[in-house]
Amino acid sequence: MDDQPDAISEGRRIYLGNILYSIQPHDIEKVLADHGFGAFEQIHISVDPVSARNPGYCFVDFRDRDTAERALSSLRASIRGRTLKVGPCEPKKPRVRRDWPERDSGAVEDRFVFQRWGDWKSAGRTNKAGDGGEDASKVEQGPQGALHHFKNILDGYEGRRLYVGGLGRMVDQEQNHGEVSELFADFKPTAIGKRITPHESTRSKPGNHHYCFVDFETRDEAGSAMRALNGKPYLGGKLRVSVATNIPAKLIDRRTEDLESPRTTDAAPESSGAPSRAFASMNWRRKDE
Repeated sequence: MDDQPDAISEGRRIYLGNILYSIQPHDIEKVLADHGFGAFEQIHISVDPVSARNPGYCFVDFRDRDTAERALSSLRASIRGRTLKVGPCEPKKPRVRRDWPERDSGAVEDRFVFQRWGDWKSAGRTNKAGDGGEDASKVEQGPQGALHHFKNILDGYEGRRLYVGGLGRMVDQEQNHGEVSELFADFKPTAIGKRITPHESTRSKPGNHHYCFVDFETRDEAGSAMRALNGKPYLGGKLRVSVATNIPAKLIDRRTEDLESPRTTDAAPESSGAPSRAFASMNWRRKDE
């Protein structure tokens, strides 16, 4: 979040929590406008490019401290039946994981660090002056870039997404991204997903069972990475790297309705046709997880 220090130190940013993973920017904009807070500056949110999910919360920047404080004291609203949690925004305190191999700062460039955080614009809100007014289809970073990446994967999925198992617990996304980036330092992933907690029946088994998914531009690149890393000794065990078989139907159904038109009551979202069977599973874990 590039403007985080200024927005927080000036008291212009508030936290909105308890939002559904499928909430879209126009949902937030509408509830703010309906309660007299439509003159906000930006909505900051993170979207995972691998699952197209938001983290269940976002931040709203107002133009001045007075409006932010008024929202903190008076905003009482719900979206799709969920009551919003409204609170002040404080800088996130860094956490250090002791059992993660120490990172060589010169070993891995930030070339695959997907910038998940950004201004969440809907079609009704134009870009700020001076940002170039890029076409949405050319956005590569931020929440819109994450959604475009997800759509790109859906359009040509098979063989481009790898399951990466044998990982330890995640401290935060920064730690996850750094650790997985180092594992794939010799390759060129396009996105690294959030680390996933194993099923309850697996957690008690010995070894490391957390996992994530990593995307590539081509199936050949993914295949090369898989062959090099599968079975590699790691954290007292071995990495399990394979081609991910299916994308859960609930993620496909979410699609990318934010790319980009506000929802209307008299028209259903257009569909490009039924997804292939390769996407139709509700579970994209490996069978042994």
